[in-house]
Amino acid sequence: MKLISFSVTNYRSITTAHKIDLSNLTVLVGKNNEGKSNLLTALNTAMSVIMLNADSRMSSTGMYLRRFRLWDRGDYDWERDFPLQFQNRKRGLESIFNLIFRLEGKEVEEFHNETHLRGNEDIPIRIKFGRYRKYEIEVPKKGSSSYNKKSAQIMAFISKRISFNYIKAVRTENMAMEALMDIIKEELSGLENNPEYNKAQAKIMQLQNEVLNKISRSLIEPLKVFLPNITDVKIVKDAKPYLGRSYTGDFDVIINDGTPTSINFKGDGIKSLVSLAILKERRTTKSASIIAIEEPESHLHSGAIHSLCEVINKISENSQVILTTHNPLFVQQNYINSNIVVDKGKAYPAKNVAEIREILGVLPADNLKNANKVLVVEGEDDVISLSKILPLKSEKIARALKNNTLIIQPLHGVSNLSHLLFDLKRSLCKYVALLDNDKAGKDAFDKASKEGLISPSEVKFTICNGIPEAEFEDCIKTSSYENLLFNKFGVQLNCKEFKGKSKWSDRLKNVFLSQGSQWNDQIEKKVKNLIAENLPNDLNEILISQKSGFIDGLVTIIEAML
Repeated sequence: MKLISFSVTNYRSITTAHKIDLSNLTVLVGKNNEGKSNLLTALNTAMSVIMLNADSRMSSTGMYLRRFRLWDRGDYDWERDFPLQFQNRKRGLESIFNLIFRLEGKEVEEFHNETHLRGNEDIPIRIKFGRYRKYEIEVPKKGSSSYNKKSAQIMAFISKRISFNYIKAVRTENMAMEALMDIIKEELSGLENNPEYNKAQAKIMQLQNEVLNKISRSLIEPLKVFLPNITDVKIVKDAKPYLGRSYTGDFDVIINDGTPTSINFKGDGIKSLVSLAILKERRTTKSASIIAIEEPESHLHSGAIHSLCEVINKISENSQVILTTHNPLFVQQNYINSNIVVDKGKAYPAKNVAEIREILGVLPADNLKNANKVLVVEGEDDVISLSKILPLKSEKIARALKNNTLIIQPLHGVSNLSHLLFDLKRSLCKYVALLDNDKAGKDAFDKASKEGLISPSEVKFTICNGIPEAEFEDCIKTSSYENLLFNKFGVQLNCKEFKGKSKWSDRLKNVFLSQGSQWNDQIEKKVKNLIAENLPNDLNEILISQKSGFIDGLVTIIEAML
């Protein structure tokens, strides 16, 4: 089962919300005070009604009509939550929530068996909140009143098959414990069907501890992603009796990162990470899970946010995740429609990256204003050379470079790789990189990879057959520039110093020095730029075919990115 869409009307700052189609990972973006958090709070309120009222009695009209009795996580107060500017009008005095759930696989048949209702796989639920703390629930299926008459059974069917967690932006130890309590209670509920439990009440505490220890062990590895010094996590429970479905007793989480300490005494950042790590490892007994997270980046430093992005993507593989954020790192660049813009009381799918940049206040560099695809290279000479070579290799790349949707960005030193990639991510850019196949290039890639900034599928190295270490100039035919170097610098390349298996700049250094010419970083830069600026317009005159295979590989990943 999945929640495939949600909308709310007349709730706090949201006066008109378009239907929000939900995917596995849906990102709500917008300026402050535009209603992102209110949308998540509204969803929490609606889901709380469904979960807590699955077996409530219906009114004579076939609808729920009861005094509101939600816990404080989903409480609704008309005076507070209905838009103030509309409270004096005579009609339309309700907050309206619409949700559509979709049955999957065998659930369609299970739904018929449990409710004796037939229909398609979509189940719409409408919840209306009015004054006097009352609400109504409807199942507005077209052409059938039988759905409303069996609302209680439908609510029960949904609540048994879907779990919901709401994590607020301010995540104290209570928020972490709340998420953990849900897991503990759900895991422990399975003991009611355990024969050993029915036979021996005295064994219950032992079985509970086994479950708690299992959960404790499952938390160690995900928490190490953020807190590498952790050696142990233990959930402890005071020894109060277990009575029916009531899980009595208090739980605490003890985190050992050198000194065993209660989560109550950890900082806000660690408390936040514990909440999210718990959800990452959660294996709910229900068939579906929805997790709403408000500003996951709260209390975290930039390094932890990168790791958190990976954790949330992992969570979304098994659960639907809906989050609000001000951080562009969470934007879904491959699925633009999964980013919901919340602005001026309305919510709608984003049309393009530029719209998201504007709403988040992202100010990319001038050369990135129109581009959202970037080829990262080491030096300015690489920019010049590839600007000529790539259009000759690919018409698709030629068009992208011409209309500035693709730019080639130099690092001005490979040690700047991680810093530049971090900035590109924040500017909502996709990127690939071409790095020299030498120690500096490999070390820079390893560092950026460990920081979660680049993957092997996003990089190519200047690997040239027969050369252990190589740079871009190793694939260029000497004939295209040997006369140029003689005329400008008075050096000849037809000598033993230019032969061998060292990389190009090392061999050229030996040539210059052996012929009495100076060599330093400034001269090397001038030589490389001179060669790049004077490349022929024919690929056959530029590239050594046996040593330029990496360029074909680069073309492939650039075209895939485009």
